[in-house]
Amino acid sequence: MVFVSLKELQIMDSEKMQGRVSEGHARCYIPKRYILTLLGFLGMFNVYAMRVNLSVAIVAMVNDTGIQYDNETHQAAACPELVSYEPQKNADEYKGEQYNWDSKAQANILGSFFYGYFLTQLPGGIFAEKIGAKWLFGGGILITAVFSLLTPFAASLGTGFFIAVRVLEGFGEGVTFPAINAAISHWSPKVERSRISTIIFTGCQIGNVISMPISGWLCSTALLGGWPSVFYIFGTIGCIWFVFWCFLIHETPAQHPTISDEELLYINQNKDEKPEKRPDIPWKDIFTSLPMWALIISHFGHNFGFLILLTEMPTYLSGILHFNIKADGFLSALPYIVQALTAWVVSYVVDRIRKSGKMNITTIRKISNSIGLFGPAVCLLCITLSGCRPYLIVGLLSLALALNGFVYSGFNVTHIDMNPDFAGTLFGITNAISNVNGILGPIIVGLFLQNGVTVANWNSVFYITAAVYVVSAVIFDVFGSAERQSWGPKSENKHCLDDIKS
Repeated sequence: MVFVSLKELQIMDSEKMQGRVSEGHARCYIPKRYILTLLGFLGMFNVYAMRVNLSVAIVAMVNDTGIQYDNETHQAAACPELVSYEPQKNADEYKGEQYNWDSKAQANILGSFFYGYFLTQLPGGIFAEKIGAKWLFGGGILITAVFSLLTPFAASLGTGFFIAVRVLEGFGEGVTFPAINAAISHWSPKVERSRISTIIFTGCQIGNVISMPISGWLCSTALLGGWPSVFYIFGTIGCIWFVFWCFLIHETPAQHPTISDEELLYINQNKDEKPEKRPDIPWKDIFTSLPMWALIISHFGHNFGFLILLTEMPTYLSGILHFNIKADGFLSALPYIVQALTAWVVSYVVDRIRKSGKMNITTIRKISNSIGLFGPAVCLLCITLSGCRPYLIVGLLSLALALNGFVYSGFNVTHIDMNPDFAGTLFGITNAISNVNGILGPIIVGLFLQNGVTVANWNSVFYITAAVYVVSAVIFDVFGSAERQSWGPKSENKHCLDDIKS
């Protein structure tokens, strides 16, 4: 039997490929991991567009009868000098059928998505590792798109049917996050991991950026019946995306029929080796690991603030700062523009630092995560001191989410760092727990606002959110780790493949 060293194998592969270099340059070759990154980004764009458009559309779906009392009672206490910013709502401003939903019914509708979303997080991670991430991710988005198309019909049947459809949307979307994390673990070289993961996950922010102002505009037009067009258009986009995903994406680099030898070798050289036989999930080791619990708490703290701002920002901008729905949609989206831009720049810098070897990976992740959680906490505290200064507050909200963009190079990618073999399962665990906030957030905001939509009551919401940010950041800094954990089989050649520079 002849043994060949890893270095000799790489030299042999390089020599084998010399004859293909000129051919590869002659044709326009797009790296397949870039195609995965682009379609992964667009997939996350779709799931968030279909999730958050209701936060804007619900303003148009509720008629004056359902909100008149609150406006008359509390508007004077909530920045009365800004009322001039808000045109009077009239019957012709929003198109489509309107419903008499009080604040409690609206909270139940907004939170119902997360019941289904919570249930499929962990199964999504397990199935992504067992049956593959391609069809799970694509199928989850397709299910969400189909139920988005059914949303106007369900709303016309009654609140119960509407809530049921939102739960089923969440059920489909719940598998997408752990599934795409598993796909990233297959396709991303270590020295590009922060960038690929960040670009894909910031599709969520761009989904907010695009869907919120467009949803606000669609609600005031007669296109496809007014607000129903919001669900028809984004649902259709999701179905079209699914077709491209089916034909262009493959489960692993090795299974891709047209990937170049150069790209395949580069990916394999720069990622953790996976065992030939899939190991059993070490549940006990996972749930008795301090770094894992630090990851769970950090994800929970991030999502607590992120989901409260995501689902409640249109209500805050309308009820406190008195922006109308069109401005509301744009201003709700603005913070996510700067968040995505910041996240992209930071991920590039982080990958460069990692490639240089000047800082270990745990330190990199902790610094990024600290900025991403402490920064928003400070900004929210500044908002509580800002009184009724609308553009200062919008600026602080934008800065908060810009700084929050650091977490995509912090805890978010740490799931893959800790153990690529179980990246989907780890993300399924942390995302399931953290998305309980999607249910808790509207309830907490509703409890504080039940005595009035006032600046003081909203400040209480911001105080709690800032405190959660701080606590979760401290715990990750003390107990977190981005080093490869010892769960499951260890790769014999792991040390040979670590951080190979291109």
